[in-house]
Amino acid sequence: MDAVDATARQAMAMDSAELNRDLSVRLPKREAIADLGQRALLGRDVDGLVHLAMGLLREALDVEYAKVLHQPAVGEPLVVIAGSGWQAHVQVGETTVPCDRNSQAGYTLLSNEPVFVEDLERETRFAGPSLLLDHGVVSGMSVVIQGRDRPYGVLGVHSTRQRRFTVDDGDFVRSVANILGSAVENRDAVERAERSARYETALADCARHLLSSPGENRIKQALAALFVATEATYVFLERNVIDPELGFCSQTVAGADSPGAAEPDPENEYWDLVPWEDMPTSRRVLEDGRPMVIIPEELEGPEYDQYAADPYPVKSELNLPIFVDGEWTGLIGFSDSTVARHWSDSDVSLLTTTAKMFGAFWEREADRERLRQLNRAKDEFLASVSHELRTPLTAVVGFSEILQDSADMMSEAERGELLELLVAQGTDLTNIISDLLVAAKADIGALEVTSVPVNLRAQTAQVLESFERDHVAHIELTGPSVRAVGDPDRVRQIIRNLVSNALRYGGDTIRIEVLSGDTSATVLVCDNGTAVPEQDRERIFQPYQRAHNSPGLADSIGLGLAISRQLAQLMGGDLTYRHQNGESIFEFALPRGT
Repeated sequence: MDAVDATARQAMAMDSAELNRDLSVRLPKREAIADLGQRALLGRDVDGLVHLAMGLLREALDVEYAKVLHQPAVGEPLVVIAGSGWQAHVQVGETTVPCDRNSQAGYTLLSNEPVFVEDLERETRFAGPSLLLDHGVVSGMSVVIQGRDRPYGVLGVHSTRQRRFTVDDGDFVRSVANILGSAVENRDAVERAERSARYETALADCARHLLSSPGENRIKQALAALFVATEATYVFLERNVIDPELGFCSQTVAGADSPGAAEPDPENEYWDLVPWEDMPTSRRVLEDGRPMVIIPEELEGPEYDQYAADPYPVKSELNLPIFVDGEWTGLIGFSDSTVARHWSDSDVSLLTTTAKMFGAFWEREADRERLRQLNRAKDEFLASVSHELRTPLTAVVGFSEILQDSADMMSEAERGELLELLVAQGTDLTNIISDLLVAAKADIGALEVTSVPVNLRAQTAQVLESFERDHVAHIELTGPSVRAVGDPDRVRQIIRNLVSNALRYGGDTIRIEVLSGDTSATVLVCDNGTAVPEQDRERIFQPYQRAHNSPGLADSIGLGLAISRQLAQLMGGDLTYRHQNGESIFEFALPRGT
């Protein structure tokens, strides 16, 4: 009995000793977890917390190495962001580990469970990465650090001695990983909120500068506000242009960078004007209305060459398209020359608003310029109307006074000549007023036309007969009698405007040709005068514009061509201009009649 009791007491003593040893190990771990968790709650110094965790892990588990690996994006290698015990060549932020199953860290990410390694050389699930082999690692353990939407990375501990880690060890490391994951997520949440607040403030400042700031600095001030908020190294604005030599290009309009940054070489104009053919991928993405994130070292083809030759290279860039009236007009860009920055969806969404702001700004400026030009054109129009009305009206009044005072002293032929002049000047007045009435109706959408068969040659001949014979005697009319569908009065009004335009601005040779096509009938009014400049060939069909500014000739009111095109299009046809074989050609086309 005493022997049994002695044996039992001995067994109980041994169990008690084992329990005490187990508790002596567990208590420091629990204290370490509690201390680490308290520090995580008290501050935002995640780097300091991670550094502390590395020391605690090494001490509590009696291992030589500890590390934290971060995966910036899915599929990318894991980067060492913290470690303890490693040799000097292991650089924080630069040393990487593969994320596939060939590495312990990659296997851990994919399995999403703690991974224990007793002997790395005999491991069959994965191969040991060079980071571990170079340090003589034999045993180790790794767990996933969970993030908000996906794993943040991997926490690992390693030893040069062969040992078997326990389940309790695994729970301890996983607890540390959870604390680090929560701390990272809390920090990121605070940073997201702060960044969002900075962006919203910058958007307000950007809008304020673009809407209310006077002078040319408004764009730079708006970009400067965005520069501060995004913490980029350079913010820039580019606009699409057509260069005579390079073709379709992107031209830098303005930029903003740090006041303390080194001044770029003023002779360096590398990005001032870049052909889009050298940036095909960017062009395709931006033209589709999508943001373009650029990591220069990941580019291919001409785009890689373009960024590789940059005297001031960048590590990453975000370009957002700018549209005006539905047309891709340019871009706003944010570049970083220090890190390959990963722009979040919320970043891109908020900054896309700035692209819309600049689009609205450009549209408003274009509208303002159009309004300024329109006001100037209307001023010129009023002056021209006064002149155009005064000239025939003065003649009518003058000739009428002559007839009133001196009719008895004039021969019948002289009276007849004066009457013809009165009719001609009265007809000019009628034509001018007719153009003004048509323009007024067009402005309120009340312009109407009829559709009946019209003989274009006969209508043209009738128009020529309405001019003074000396003025149109040299005009040659050729072509068949062709029937079109249109409004006879409006057809004559268009032809009269074209003939008047040729007489006023054309050369000394004017010809009119009537043509018949399968579906259309056409009147060509041609002259050998000076060609309308290429950039003005559509502008001349806008109200209050003239095809030429000829010294010595009275200005027209600038409505004839605009009204004529409107009338032609209302009748189902068109009026266009081209210069061909030394001739200015106005082509008036209508649907062919039967």
